[in-house]
Amino acid sequence: MGSKPWLYPAPTYRTLETYWDSDEDAPGPRCGYTLTAVAATKTRGPRLILFGGATAIEGGASSSAPGIRLAGVTNSVHSYDVLTRKWTRIKPAGEPPSPRAAHAAAAVGTMVVFQGGIGPAGHSTDDLYVLDLTNDKFKWHRVVVQGQGPGPRYGHVMDLVAQRYLVTVSGNDGKRVLSDSWALDTGQKPYIWLRLNPEGDKPCARMYATASARSDGMFLLCGGRDASGAPLSDAFGLLMHRNGQWEWTLAPGVSPSPRYQHAAVFVGARLHVTGGVLRGGRAIEGEATVTVLDTAAGVWLDRNGLVTSSKNTKGHVEYDPSLELMRRCRHASASVGVRIYIYGGLRGGKEMVVPENLRTFLSQMCNSSALCSDNAFSLLSTFFCQK
Repeated sequence: MGSKPWLYPAPTYRTLETYWDSDEDAPGPRCGYTLTAVAATKTRGPRLILFGGATAIEGGASSSAPGIRLAGVTNSVHSYDVLTRKWTRIKPAGEPPSPRAAHAAAAVGTMVVFQGGIGPAGHSTDDLYVLDLTNDKFKWHRVVVQGQGPGPRYGHVMDLVAQRYLVTVSGNDGKRVLSDSWALDTGQKPYIWLRLNPEGDKPCARMYATASARSDGMFLLCGGRDASGAPLSDAFGLLMHRNGQWEWTLAPGVSPSPRYQHAAVFVGARLHVTGGVLRGGRAIEGEATVTVLDTAAGVWLDRNGLVTSSKNTKGHVEYDPSLELMRRCRHASASVGVRIYIYGGLRGGKEMVVPENLRTFLSQMCNSSALCSDNAFSLLSTFFCQK
């Protein structure tokens, strides 16, 4: 009998001072962008790549309400050096994607792939754009993909699964909210999108969800807004079995709150979820603002530990400065090692924040359970059905 994983609560976040040489180098306030972690190269340390988004809003006090008009949509690229904490605007060679927000991005080695979104002229095309950061001469490439693909959409999710399959799910094509899923094998040319027909508990149609891939090959879809506009509290894992068949599995446990326009990223086997809104654009408040889905134990945790019921209510919520930092939406998060970085969003200003105690509790986790660095991702049976 193996020992149960230790259940460490969700971390506390704090602001992190960052630097830049000129005003152009600073990303400034923005929302609806992507933030993607890129591994170190021979000449550069690990970086975060911030692309696109809206730099202004129209709508005044109802800024976080559904249907808000975003302004100042951009296709600028900013690089954040994790080691020096310095922002730099980069201007890669080649044809850049059009200005866009609510798009999706994923890291493939030392490249970042972008797809979809919506801009001043409407839906972005469904072309795949690759930003190659391998060498010091950064360059854009538009990838040729044969056959039918996901099509233009926004509010969708995408990540790289098992270091090979680019998976995109859900979103809105301008006519309806979608429930489809697609995969592109980055290890096989010519590139072709494959529409998946997974078995199992299929998630309903949704947009403004989040998704993150665990390094063992599991893609986790979390929350979102359904076709009726209702926020969702569920989470689904998508796995590819050895026979090539994909399968959805509903995650167990009780989520602290339904939400959409939130952010989520894996560190080890723990999915860290921050912020988001409810129906009508009301921000998540209280302990539900910062939560963790521990996929090894199959439970949700907030800063007080195990969550047994939904806690987000319309009643009085005691002010907590550290939780107030995460009362934001349309932001993004990325992880490097055991640190999580969050930038911008609505109501969040333009501060970068990281968890204060994440390094400590991950160190304790590795010393007291099976989730150490060597075998942290082998416990699929605790969360998903084994075949």
